Amino acid sequence: MGVVGLVTEAAQAEAVVADDRADVVLVGRAALRDPQLARRWAHELGDERVVAWPPQISRGAW
Repeated sequence: MGVVGLVTEAAQAEAVVADDRADVVLVGRAALRDPQLARRWAHELGDERVVAWPPQISRGAW
């Protein structure tokens, strides 16, 4: 089961999955606005496995 719509924050997506309300969180518009959404959310949640920024976009890193 998945959840779609109005998921705009990393903590919100994490809570939905952690509380077993869904198996997957699908983001559409948020990912269109921010192509690095998954990378940013992983960073916000403290995931240390995030790989280095590609050289093409490293100057735009937050």
